[in-house]
Amino acid sequence: MIKFDKDVLSTLKTLEKEGFETYAVGDCVRDLIRGVPAYDWDLVTKASMDDLQRFFPKGNIISGESPVMRIDFTYEVKGKDEDEPSHLEGSVLDIHHMEGTIEDEMGRSGFTVDAMADNPDRTFVDPYGGREDIKKKLVRAISDPDRLFKEEPIKMMEAVRLAAEMGFDLQKEVYDAIVANWRLLLDYDVNAIRVQLERILVSDNAGKGLNMMGGTGLMAAVLSEEVSNKLSKSDMRSFHTVCKNIDKTRPVRTRRLGLLYTAFSKKRSIAAIEYLNFDEKTKKKLITALNEMIDINFLVDELTFKRYLHKHGSEIYNYLHNLSKAQRIVYDQPANKIEARNYYMQVIKSSHAPVFAEDLVIDANDIMEAGITDSPEKAQELLELVVSVVHKDAKDNKREILLKAAKKFSKNKFAAKTRYVKWIK
Repeated sequence: MIKFDKDVLSTLKTLEKEGFETYAVGDCVRDLIRGVPAYDWDLVTKASMDDLQRFFPKGNIISGESPVMRIDFTYEVKGKDEDEPSHLEGSVLDIHHMEGTIEDEMGRSGFTVDAMADNPDRTFVDPYGGREDIKKKLVRAISDPDRLFKEEPIKMMEAVRLAAEMGFDLQKEVYDAIVANWRLLLDYDVNAIRVQLERILVSDNAGKGLNMMGGTGLMAAVLSEEVSNKLSKSDMRSFHTVCKNIDKTRPVRTRRLGLLYTAFSKKRSIAAIEYLNFDEKTKKKLITALNEMIDINFLVDELTFKRYLHKHGSEIYNYLHNLSKAQRIVYDQPANKIEARNYYMQVIKSSHAPVFAEDLVIDANDIMEAGITDSPEKAQELLELVVSVVHKDAKDNKREILLKAAKKFSKNKFAAKTRYVKWIK
């Protein structure tokens, strides 16, 4: 038996009292058996969605092929002082309707470690030996893995994800079945593949998961077969280095994606990113990383740093800076360039030095009112150009100086293009 969250247990007992057989299932059961705290809980019950709405009116119904009621039991715990931020505790509970028996429900799980259920007033259900496989640290299918993967190809990625999350090994039959069937994923929904990849990358044993994908052939389903077939020896060396050291870095989704894609040549990585259909924000970060990870290491002074920060914005800069720190860990690189950027940023923050257009004492309306242009778009463009003036000297953040520069850049395209050049007399 597992130790239930008090709110989850109360919900389960409410359903049982009303005559509906109910069990905790899935990740929460698996994690608690392993001694890992569970925050996301799943219950399966004989109650219908109408019943659930009647018993738990504050729950939210999540529509889909199989509707789910979600009840949020989380609450904020304030920190003891300013150095300890507030955080959420409690649990989030998803309740699913169960059509057949609990044994039928377990039979649809795919893997033994997921095919366990518990109800403290009934029994612990483990028809396929999942608890024993947890002791053995083994990912094993509840039936023939070859047939499982032919029927549900995404289960191959799920097997690796389970191994990466728990630090387990794949049973030999499971490993061999992936080797034999990975091509079935080449025509599969890339969105489902991407979800599994991201979960693998943020797991405690991401390197192990990546190694498994590389050894079984699954990397072709992640990068595309065309890209996978063209990887160079240099690409593979970098990939193996990432596999070896990625677990030393913080498990941040976009950061670890950046580590993966920057391991390969730019052309091949761009094709792989396009293949996996990332959302536009993530795609922008990854493509920018491929274009900028060399340049960010050559910010030789405060002026070039300010110019770079202004060009890319704080969000993208912070992503590139943190990815660079992760690369230093993975590839065992010196920290001097990172320390230099930290110094430049500290100087800017401590002196409140202007970096962006919004830091200027003028705005686009001021440029238009000065008669320099009557176009809002042109005025905004000039405003971004005159930022260079305060990058060179923060004391020049004065109305008359900036408007004079805006007028100059408006009339002289050469001056605008060479605004960062330091002319020697």
